[in-house]
Amino acid sequence: MKKVSLDIDIPFFDVDAYRVVWHGNYPKYIEMSRCALLSEIGCPYSVMEEHGFFFPIVDIQVKYVKPLLFEQKVVIESWLTEWENRLKISYVIKDKASGEIYTKAKTTQFAVAMPDQITQFESPPFLVETINAWLNKHD
Repeated sequence: MKKVSLDIDIPFFDVDAYRVVWHGNYPKYIEMSRCALLSEIGCPYSVMEEHGFFFPIVDIQVKYVKPLLFEQKVVIESWLTEWENRLKISYVIKDKASGEIYTKAKTTQFAVAMPDQITQFESPPFLVETINAWLNKHD
């Protein structure tokens, strides 16, 4: 599966007094990575909204393997694991220098047709077609 990588340096405002990233900041890093993945695919949130859909997070799982630290250089990899009925994305946060895994995560999103806020149990055709075309380019 094609992975998209995002490099970040851990900023001071995300850490506690021990210079360890507060656990509540990890979803922010995951969101940044998810936005990079969706943009790379050609279907960022703005395009989804233009087609009349929102994609709220309905589940997030985070496994804290090792603590991230102030000024640590990390790479967040994200990849799709499902897209026909919902968007499931997996993530790993690795130390950029060593490649060691510090965090693993997964998110699930459903399409919601707007403005009526109707949950969809299949992904909209535009999304599936865009993802399949992107994947075919990277085979």
